[in-house]
Amino acid sequence: MKADLPVSCIIDAHVHMPFIGNREEVNLYLRKLLSTGVRGAVILGIPSFKSILDKISYNEVLKEYEKSKHLIERYAGEIKDMLTPERLFIMAHQLSDNFCGFNKHKEISLLTNFSVLFPSNLSLDPEELSSLLENSIKEGFRGFKVISTIFLKRLDDPSVEATIAIANEKGLPVTVHGGCDPGIWELPRFCKYGDPSRLDPLLKKYKDVKVVIAHAGSYSAIAPGVFMEETLELVKKYENVYVDTSALPAEIVKVVMREFPSERVLYGSDYPAVVNSDAKDYMEEVFLSLTGTPRSSLEKFAHENAESVFGIECITENYDLVE
Repeated sequence: MKADLPVSCIIDAHVHMPFIGNREEVNLYLRKLLSTGVRGAVILGIPSFKSILDKISYNEVLKEYEKSKHLIERYAGEIKDMLTPERLFIMAHQLSDNFCGFNKHKEISLLTNFSVLFPSNLSLDPEELSSLLENSIKEGFRGFKVISTIFLKRLDDPSVEATIAIANEKGLPVTVHGGCDPGIWELPRFCKYGDPSRLDPLLKKYKDVKVVIAHAGSYSAIAPGVFMEETLELVKKYENVYVDTSALPAEIVKVVMREFPSERVLYGSDYPAVVNSDAKDYMEEVFLSLTGTPRSSLEKFAHENAESVFGIECITENYDLVE
């Protein structure tokens, strides 16, 4: 750990894995991840959603863009040229092509300092999904990931409940995407499916499951912090609700650290899904922006909360990867 990063160790509670074909590529991926400075990570799956995305035409995206153009021009600032309808449409398909699939999770799940979460396919009916989730546990997955935006479903959907119910029964954590997503989901019509407030009835019903709201409900290129207030209300209301700060600008992370209870916030990067960013530089920027934060709060943020939620260890020594 760099001397100017005032924590003993870092676990990245939110990373993704691109398509990986063989064991050598698994180790290459893990080495690159470790080279960022982390000593443990939670790896999240994204379920295939191409069939849903293919039903959304470019003309439909263009129509929604025209409705939201004034917001983009007003709030997106220097990046508004990156948010044209053409770019948003292409970016959505790139996300589908590059980050869906998990064919080497068993190898990674053998490493005690990595936790692999199974992607919950919300297009399935609840009964079929429940069976799939139970089988995933036998295959080595240590929790579930819910991302409702790409399925155009709200977070009180029956399939979301099925996921949380299984996690509650099995004592496993669930990471739930909060906020917008790169691509067409930056537009309000599609971003609305990432509103965490819809989780309220499920959290009231399932009080034992640990739920991590990714991005603190705040991911948005147009309006960073988009659902932060809704997320904070849930954290205040339910003791089993946590947040991670993945993909958030350092200045937003600083707000989260100030406003949310220190024992409920987990560091995350979204590596390598966030384009045009270096994970190591991002880590340093985040922690250096927190100068003045008590050391005890920084240690919770850096690794202690993730260790508690996901049951993994933050290791500092060298070790062998997948054999």
